[in-house]
Amino acid sequence: MNSKIRLAVSALVAIAVGTGGCFDGFEEPLPPRDEFYYPIGAKMHPDGRFLYVVNSNFDLRYRPEQGGTVTVIDTEENRILDQATPFIPSIGANIALNEDGTRAYVPSRLDDQLTVLTVAEQGQAMYCEVDGQPSADTRPCTLRRIPDSGQGASISSDPFGVAVGRMQRGDTNFDIVYLSHLVGQDVTAIALPDGEVSGATMVSAGLMDEGGNQVAMRPGTNQAFVAGRGAHHIRSFSPFLSDFGQVEALVRGPAVELKQRSFSIDARGLDFDEQGDWMFVATRNPAALHVVGMDGGPQVVTTIPLERQPSEVHAHRGADGVLRLYVPSFEFGVVEVVDVEREAVVDVIDVGRSPYAVATDLRPVHCAQPGQRCQGYVTLFDADPSDPSQRCDPSDEEREDRRCGAVAVIDLDPESDSFHSVIEIIE
Repeated sequence: MNSKIRLAVSALVAIAVGTGGCFDGFEEPLPPRDEFYYPIGAKMHPDGRFLYVVNSNFDLRYRPEQGGTVTVIDTEENRILDQATPFIPSIGANIALNEDGTRAYVPSRLDDQLTVLTVAEQGQAMYCEVDGQPSADTRPCTLRRIPDSGQGASISSDPFGVAVGRMQRGDTNFDIVYLSHLVGQDVTAIALPDGEVSGATMVSAGLMDEGGNQVAMRPGTNQAFVAGRGAHHIRSFSPFLSDFGQVEALVRGPAVELKQRSFSIDARGLDFDEQGDWMFVATRNPAALHVVGMDGGPQVVTTIPLERQPSEVHAHRGADGVLRLYVPSFEFGVVEVVDVEREAVVDVIDVGRSPYAVATDLRPVHCAQPGQRCQGYVTLFDADPSDPSQRCDPSDEEREDRRCGAVAVIDLDPESDSFHSVIEIIE
């Protein structure tokens, strides 16, 4: 870690943590900030050095109201920056950053909340800003109602997928946070002026048949697409923002029919290529990857069979110019690699138990040319860190180490001898 970043993290630690092991108003047990426990979502900072991983506290071992964390990882050294890691409510899911990387948004299913985190200038820490000071206690930066008062509308049940767009009204930039919900019919858009909780407005609309897993933004647009749990199509919608920056309505867009079936297709993962010309959808029923052309109206171009229980799809253009999709198979402990142009699975990476989310290096100093360092990161939901092929056993009272979950590091340099293999486990 360079001296500038080390000093910045140290300053945050001094302010946010103080000298004690407890936080005002918290009750033990607080979750550890130096390890993973049921990690789910992962996201890279735009500058590419720092990785953020959402820990869900899935078994509610820790205090529910702040039982999760967003682990900050320095990918230069692949190590956890525990003192730069904030608490969040339990049963956190995915994470999204705004376009300039100044805010991070994390939905939590516990009590249906959205946590708004400030991101340090270089990405080296996350925190809740309270009276101008950073704090690891994020309760003041967590929304359950919008406006944030007893009269405000509640966020709909089980927020899970999240994406962020940007719209401008006058001199103010508004982060538009899109949420999908695991149950019910709602999708949600929340507008935050300059990313601030104060002044946020929200609208929800029943556009789904039965819940939505993920939501993704089509690049270059304010159009969001939602992967449905209980349907066989993908829904799209856009927000209507007033001249004053209040989000007032959701405009329904075209649906993408994935398969003419009478049962739910359970779409799990969504991603786009860089230009938004292609959308990629991973489904569990059947286990398949659907390639959707967006030009002239979205429609499925081809479908590629996958291993069982795909949990996400992540698009990454390699240093060799090849666009590859990385699709974790939660059941089989592998990440399948799909070559988009060849329309086929071209590699299978054994990563360990229960892979869920994938994030890849974004830095121009990496991944631009073959031979440069380029890495991908895969969250392993309930893997035993000492043996990622095995399930953790946090109920074993005789074990001093009761950790649960890890992050596998994959080599993405196409010229490397270890290309598409696990080169490290962060635990």
